[in-house]
Amino acid sequence: MAPVSAPSFMKFLSRWLLLAGFALVVFSGKLWLIDRAGSDLPMWDQWDGESQGLLLPWVSHKLTAAHLFDSHNEHRIVLTRLTVLGLFELNDRQWDGRVEAVAAIAVHTLCAVALLLLGRRYLDRRWLVALAALLVLLFALPASPDNTLVGFQIQFYLLMLFSLLHIWLTLRSDVFDGRWIAGQVCAVLTLGTMASGFLSSAAVLAVLGWRLLRERRWTGQQIAGAAIAAAVIAVGFATHHSVPGNEPMHAQSPAILLGGIAKLLTWPVRRQWLPWALAVCIPAACFLVRALRARRLSATDAVALGLLGWTLLQFAAVAYGRGATSSTNVLTNRYLDLATINLCLGLIFVRQEFSGRTRAILAAAWIGLIGWSLVQHSRIMWRDTIVPNIARDERRLGHVRDYLRTGDQDHLLTPGPGEIPYPSGPEMVKRLKPAAVRAYLPAGVRMPLALAFTAPAPTVLPATLPPPPDALALSTWSANDNSAATSWRTRPQPATTRPILRFHVAGDLGHDHPALQLAVKSAAGAVSVRPASAPGERWTAVEIARPAGPWWIEATDADPAGWFAFTQPVEIARGSWLAARLTSAHVYVTALGILCLAVGAVWSKRNESVA
Repeated sequence: MAPVSAPSFMKFLSRWLLLAGFALVVFSGKLWLIDRAGSDLPMWDQWDGESQGLLLPWVSHKLTAAHLFDSHNEHRIVLTRLTVLGLFELNDRQWDGRVEAVAAIAVHTLCAVALLLLGRRYLDRRWLVALAALLVLLFALPASPDNTLVGFQIQFYLLMLFSLLHIWLTLRSDVFDGRWIAGQVCAVLTLGTMASGFLSSAAVLAVLGWRLLRERRWTGQQIAGAAIAAAVIAVGFATHHSVPGNEPMHAQSPAILLGGIAKLLTWPVRRQWLPWALAVCIPAACFLVRALRARRLSATDAVALGLLGWTLLQFAAVAYGRGATSSTNVLTNRYLDLATINLCLGLIFVRQEFSGRTRAILAAAWIGLIGWSLVQHSRIMWRDTIVPNIARDERRLGHVRDYLRTGDQDHLLTPGPGEIPYPSGPEMVKRLKPAAVRAYLPAGVRMPLALAFTAPAPTVLPATLPPPPDALALSTWSANDNSAATSWRTRPQPATTRPILRFHVAGDLGHDHPALQLAVKSAAGAVSVRPASAPGERWTAVEIARPAGPWWIEATDADPAGWFAFTQPVEIARGSWLAARLTSAHVYVTALGILCLAVGAVWSKRNESVA
């Protein structure tokens, strides 16, 4: 085996650093949105599609294949359900919307990486930088926040990823190989994403059929690819589920259908700028005319034609399924992620279909128009959708938490529309009633652990201290004039408790008061519960990883002038804790991404100079 030269290794490393930096920047942008506007409390369809139809049967040992393959509206979201179930088990059987959202944005980041790698087949370095910048805007800006903030929407990302890979890996060459086989696996997987999953097979079949008509030949690989695509289409139609109640949501006229397709094709340019909006489609139209007139299609043109066909089919499906009485309905933000491939193709077509000064002028105008429109669209989404929802999410979480703490159904029955995480208050009460459901609720709303002390514990608090967020466990405030040390100990808790405990503490507990001690102990060791600084007359959260095995809490007050109080702890799963830490660390993820990009760019430049 020939040794790898140092310049070759540096070139390889610089490329991976650039790719890693790009992925981290995209990922960090979505982490930022989850940190600012996300919640661990599941929303809307998650209570039926996840809790009621999946997790409750799973923990009750009643889950069947029907639960996985049953329809959700028009869709068979098999992959979404398997993802939710896998995350649930990995997360110590704690249901957490934030964990699902982080997993979903990881898939979306893979879509961005795949599009960048695909772009390398069409673009030189300068244009590839422009594509990377466009992808950062498309994927990191809050253009479609519903899909980022609600992990249940992962089916949009899975649909995009598997459709892209199916078309790319199937049409890239005319030989059987491992990548072609992977493409066929992706074709099958699209059926488990959404009802429109089979449209990638329709696009592949259309391209292969066109090549047969123009080139008068099919290879064995093309015949096999067409057969598999036809089979996937047949299965997609056979398993499609029509929902009679959704009929009013369908486009009510051909004009509305065509208008919806046009709005998706020209997004993100606002409809008021119609002449400019139409300019978005010019590069794709030029490519389409050339490709359809050509006697032979190159592999790269075949892939591009397949992706363009898939985009048009998806837009038609959305425009028909959700057009209703106005084509504007298709611009609901959760559908907009499907438009990202269209915009990436637009940039590629600008590079391919034009030359000289015309290309330079069109590229500057096209990139400027799309970039400006994306920024403006994201600004509007932030102002009109995301910011109002942040406060609403806090109220929803508070209503559910108050109901669980008090048992008073009015906390769920009296709030107005949109103020609880489910459309109906009475139905929300039903979904929260089973003890099995309460056992897997996320930390934001779950009941704290009930601690029992071996001896009576004081619970008197200063009148100036706000009420505790959870049930009070102990307060040494009434005993702070005792000169002798006083200790309290809880009875042992089971080893099955989830590994992270969240306390709320108040008073003088901190590094400046060593005579005040609060610790979680077990036979395996002890962990102090101590905030960075004494919170005084306010409550602050402290999270600790408890020692393994059965555990208990010991509290000691040996400070005549000091006091502290703490609440019953809430248990948190490892994945929930990690997801919260990761989203709050988005600045560091961004910095790491920029560092990778900088180092990769410097090394790449040095490699060029050496060469």
